Amino acid sequence: MNFSVRLKFFTFLFPLCLLLFACDDVVSPHSNKGVADMEVRGKFSSGDENKSIAEVVLWETGAGVGNEVSSKLGKTFKFSVQPFDLSLLSKKKVFRGKIQETFSAQSGKTFLLHSVWPDGRSERIRLNNVNRLLRRDTLSMREGAVLGVGDFLPPFALYDQDGEILTTEYFDGSVTVLNFIFTRCSVAEMCPASTIKMKKLQELSEKTRIDFVKFLSITLDPEFDAPGILKQYAQAYNLQESSFRLGTADKPVIDDLTRQFGVLRKKDQELGMDHTMRTLIVNSRRQIIYQVPGKGWAVEDFLARLQEGSKG
Repeated sequence: MNFSVRLKFFTFLFPLCLLLFACDDVVSPHSNKGVADMEVRGKFSSGDENKSIAEVVLWETGAGVGNEVSSKLGKTFKFSVQPFDLSLLSKKKVFRGKIQETFSAQSGKTFLLHSVWPDGRSERIRLNNVNRLLRRDTLSMREGAVLGVGDFLPPFALYDQDGEILTTEYFDGSVTVLNFIFTRCSVAEMCPASTIKMKKLQELSEKTRIDFVKFLSITLDPEFDAPGILKQYAQAYNLQESSFRLGTADKPVIDDLTRQFGVLRKKDQELGMDHTMRTLIVNSRRQIIYQVPGKGWAVEDFLARLQEGSKG
C-alpha cells in the first residue's frame, strides 16, 4: 500500500475510531463482561414513581443472573426499584446495579434493582483517572504513616448522594469539615452521633454567619452505601445538602482513603463493622488544619475553630 493510499485510509479510520470510543451509550449487549455475578448494566428508559417501577434497556448481565433476565439482553426489562434509586436513574441514565428476585403484591414475582451506581463511560474514565493518582500516592506513603495537621489531601474522586462526581476540587474556596461514617452503623454514640453533631455544626455555622463552610462524610461501607442509600440517609437526618455532601466509591478507593487518614475498619458479626473515627477541618488549599481522633469531638470546639479561621 503506497503512502497516499495509507493516508486516505487513516484519514477515514481516525474519525471513525473517535466516534466509536466517544459514544457513551452505544454498546453490544452481552453477558458476564464487566459486571459482578448478580449485577446488570444498562440504560434507563422510563419510570413509574407510583408503582416503583423502572424500565431499562439491558446491556450486560453477570454470571449469576438467571435466564429470565439475561435472555432480555438488548431489550427492555421492568424492575422494581426503591424511590431514591429511581430518582438517581432519572438523572443518570447509564447505570449498573444489583438484582434480586422478590415478590410484589401487585405483580407477583418480580426483580428488585438496587445498589444502583452511575456508569456512564466518560464519568467512569474521569473517576478512574483521578483515583489512579490516589492509588499511586497511597503506595508512596511509608509504612505506618497517616495524614496529619499540615498535610495536604491526596487527589480522589467519589460519587455523592446525587450520583455526581465529587473530587478534591470540592474543598477549594471553603473550609470543610470531613469525617467517615456508614449508614448501617447501629452504635448510637458512633456514626449516628457524629452525623447529628455535623448537622448541628452546620446549623450553628449558618446562624453565626461563618461564610464558606462545607461538610463531607465519606462512607466506610461502599459495598452497601451506593449513592441512593446516601441520599436516603441525608434526607432521614434532614441535612442541608447544599453544603453537605456524602461520598462513596468502589472499595479500593475507600481502602486507600482510610489508609491515608488512619481510619481502621473491619467486619464484625454483631456490629456489622467495627471502626475507628476521625473528624478533620480542611482549609481552602486542601490542607488539614485540625483533627480529632475518636468519637469525642465537640461541636463547640469545631465551631470556635471555624470562627477563628473565618477571621483570618
